[in-house]
Amino acid sequence: MHIILGTAGHIDHGKSSLIKALTGTDPDRLPEEKKRGVTIELGFAHLTIGDHELGIIDVPGHADFVNNMVAGVGSLDIAIFIVAADDGWMPQSEEHLQILNFLGVENVIIALTKADIAEDIEFTMELVKEDLIGTTLEDVTMIPVSSHTGAGLDDLKAEILERIKTLKKQPKNHIPRLSVDRTFSPTGIGTVVTGTLTGGSISKGDTIYCMPEKISSNIRGIQNHSTQVETASHGMRTALNVPDLTLNERGKPGVQRGSVITKTNSLIPTSTLDISLSRQDRSITGQSATKRPLKHTETVILHHGTSRTRARVILHSTSQLAPGEDSYAQLRLETPITACVGDRFVIRDGAQQGTLGGGIILDALAEPRQFRSDRRKSFLTDRAESIDNLRQIILTELTKKPILSSTQPIVNSPYNNKYTEQTIAKLIKEKKVTQRGDNIIDPKGWKSAIDLAASIIDSFHIKEPDTPTMPIETWRSSMVDEGIHPSLSDHIEKHLTDNGYSKIKDGIANADHSLELPVHLEILASRILTDLKSANLTPPARVDLAPTTEAQQALTFLIRSGKVIELDPKALLEASHYEAAKQAVISYLTTTTKGTASDIRQQIGTTRKVLMPLLERLDDEGITVRTDDYRTLKS
Repeated sequence: MHIILGTAGHIDHGKSSLIKALTGTDPDRLPEEKKRGVTIELGFAHLTIGDHELGIIDVPGHADFVNNMVAGVGSLDIAIFIVAADDGWMPQSEEHLQILNFLGVENVIIALTKADIAEDIEFTMELVKEDLIGTTLEDVTMIPVSSHTGAGLDDLKAEILERIKTLKKQPKNHIPRLSVDRTFSPTGIGTVVTGTLTGGSISKGDTIYCMPEKISSNIRGIQNHSTQVETASHGMRTALNVPDLTLNERGKPGVQRGSVITKTNSLIPTSTLDISLSRQDRSITGQSATKRPLKHTETVILHHGTSRTRARVILHSTSQLAPGEDSYAQLRLETPITACVGDRFVIRDGAQQGTLGGGIILDALAEPRQFRSDRRKSFLTDRAESIDNLRQIILTELTKKPILSSTQPIVNSPYNNKYTEQTIAKLIKEKKVTQRGDNIIDPKGWKSAIDLAASIIDSFHIKEPDTPTMPIETWRSSMVDEGIHPSLSDHIEKHLTDNGYSKIKDGIANADHSLELPVHLEILASRILTDLKSANLTPPARVDLAPTTEAQQALTFLIRSGKVIELDPKALLEASHYEAAKQAVISYLTTTTKGTASDIRQQIGTTRKVLMPLLERLDDEGITVRTDDYRTLKS
């Protein structure tokens, strides 16, 4: 079992010295660190306890390097919180504790260092415990140790072993992600990136993707604690030789601290996050930002994984957030990051002088519009209750967007494809979702949308009884106005046309809809039909047939209902006369094989004004075929 253990605590409390005493490795690797005796960057070491391999991350304690500290503790399984016996609880102790809390690091051991120089170690422990009252460390095991004499180190190792036994099982259903904390390019090797691998495994030869830069590479080699391995798995400190990834340089984007390495290219860089945000009620000495309210639209620094970017906080339902309070909020980022639903984060003030809060990402590709609406709050409340449950994440997503891809229902999901498919299959079997092609739909929302979409068409027929179909674009627009999500339109249309509705050209109608003429137009329609029947194949001009607006409405109804055939705007025939003329043409051409327009006109007895559009209609209907000046029946 591979485990990540890290340090936390105030500067000069002996974090690096303790790691060296435990492992024999000095985690301070930079010349400046050795010269100043101050940890500046993340340091790394390795420790074997029993059957367990521990990757160790040592973090800076100085206030100026908290940004580096946050980048190192997001993936910890166990934290050793360092408090010096000769100093006690200090400002950076408080800030580091708050950061661990925000990032969800719960498995903590307190190492009371420099125990060999304490005059009364029991009294010192009591003082520290008093400072911890009301914190998540109030009842945590505290072990006095001395890096100088080695006292307490065996007790500390034994406690670490006990904590390992209580660790949650490693995730089997997550995609592999490595948040890059170091990049370099040794001569002749190409780019190397390091980080802590979480989720699934990656192997030599795999294709990986670097996000948000959207560049890819094959893995040439993998190391774990300077040892070549074929595969890296969850919880391993991992170095990848990825020669096709360029290093980030000015004007040339490439891999850098904060990049995410993964095996899937489905993650989408995001600039908007919906979050659950909380603040600690304990202020940090010397950090005025931690004592004041966080203001709506304030600019902060977001720490996620190993990335860091400026962001603006949009608070929901409040104008400010005081210490000790929590709220839903939205972060709008200056530069995109790669994040997943359920990830944790920390925010610090814009001047990077204090830690303001932290929380959990509820929507990793959020919509900026209407964030402060009641509907969004309801969605976020439901999502927050089930942030670690893919089943519930999918169901809550359907309340926001009623149609989802069955292969990728959640954008920026930490879950792998196999587990996602299994979860969806169960939801379909339980009838919690309905499958339509490659999509899944909320059954209740689907039925409601279908009923509403059908009622829109039926209402149109009632209002426009003499109109054969509702214009389809008008129908789609009406659905959106009624709150039906636009992504459902095509699926609703297919469902309705398969179940009692008809799509005719650019319109849609209830198949049972029959055109009805308003009562006040019935007399005009009857007169028009009488005139056309009397005229046979020599109909009057349209303006004479329908001289008024109401008469034109009646004529339009007769054409729509098929009682009058409009050969062209100037040639109108009563339907039975049209059928008779058509049969006469068919009969003539059956006998003669072919005929000119003049021959046909003499045979059926009509004018050229009627004959030519009549023949063109028969051509369009596929009854006749024109070749030069002759018409023949289509074979």
